[in-house]
Amino acid sequence: MNKNTLYITFDGLSDPLGQSQILPYLIGIAKQGEYHITILSCEKTDALRIEKENIEKLLSQFSINWIYIPYDKEGNFLTRFLYIQKLARMAKKIVQLKKISLIHCRSYLASLIGLRFKEKYNIPFVFDMRGYWADERMDGNIWRRSNILHNVFYHYFKSKEKQYIQKSDAIVSLTYAAYKDLSSRFTEKLISSKTIVIPCCTNTDYFNKEQIQNLLPTISENDFLIIYTGSIGTWYYTKEMIDCILVWKQKIPNIKLLILTRDIKELNLTLQNYTSEERSIIQFQSASYLDVPNYLALAKASLFFIKPAYSKIASSPTKMAECWSMNLPIITNSGIGDNDIYFKQNEGGILINSFTKESYEKACDEFLRQLKKEVNYRKIALDHFDVKTAIQKYVQVYDRLSR
Repeated sequence: MNKNTLYITFDGLSDPLGQSQILPYLIGIAKQGEYHITILSCEKTDALRIEKENIEKLLSQFSINWIYIPYDKEGNFLTRFLYIQKLARMAKKIVQLKKISLIHCRSYLASLIGLRFKEKYNIPFVFDMRGYWADERMDGNIWRRSNILHNVFYHYFKSKEKQYIQKSDAIVSLTYAAYKDLSSRFTEKLISSKTIVIPCCTNTDYFNKEQIQNLLPTISENDFLIIYTGSIGTWYYTKEMIDCILVWKQKIPNIKLLILTRDIKELNLTLQNYTSEERSIIQFQSASYLDVPNYLALAKASLFFIKPAYSKIASSPTKMAECWSMNLPIITNSGIGDNDIYFKQNEGGILINSFTKESYEKACDEFLRQLKKEVNYRKIALDHFDVKTAIQKYVQVYDRLSR
């Protein structure tokens, strides 16, 4: 008989993140044959309308049940609180109907529910951190230190973070840097006894340049394409990325920047600060997650800059795994998660230390030199970011805790 587990997430399965960082793992666990998984998620209406049928068709092949509530990302704290209460009520019904052997919670909001059920019913609880959520909100100016209410939220969730770490039965960290930081803030014995490091991984079979048959007619064959994929704003430095490409154009006249994002409105706000001539080397469009490998196959490299902050030591950018899996070098900034280790030990691309013209020029020279080498970037993904390896680590956690 399959063991019943409950997975709770505020990130929707219909979002690109859900399709890359939730579904592959849970499907992989379900394929092992020992677990029946109930997924409880929040889904944005527009994304759900587009993706619902495909997701339901996919999940019907496995021992997975999907329950969700509509979610409005424009809501305020009160609506977030109501979402938590609604998910908690649904989780309680599931626990009452099924013998749940494990509750797996993605990030801090979902873990409010997991902690409650751990304390009330003694159900094993996995705290899947996904980064330092409360610190990210402060560092990203989503919450402001000058706002009294935001400070209340911050201290509340930092106190909850402490409870999650102390009372959970397993902790999943995205980075070794966060593991080290947690060990210094708590005790090495506590953290080492129940923490496993699983970075954001990817399907290396799907993100495989050798499997791409029909390249998209997005660019001219003469263009030297650099690509960016993902959201605009908050953590990702769009202006600095464009400035870097404009500097590189002095040495690579045929360079083009392709930005794949759903945040077209936010991108246009940044682009309006550039001349029409500067904008002429930039292309942008929205794309389905399933089409991302086809776009990556066109590029010479991937480029992204992340706001340096304390909370980012716990981050593992999904795009990093996807790009290396497609055998692409990456140009990014140092000090984010474990990327210094991966870049220096594996020659994964170019790291910059500051957002200046001089740094961009130096990075361009280093990049052009590296292009002359035959570096197997895909091996980095196969060795460190293969979703099959991540699934096996999750199964080990499930096997240890489920009863």
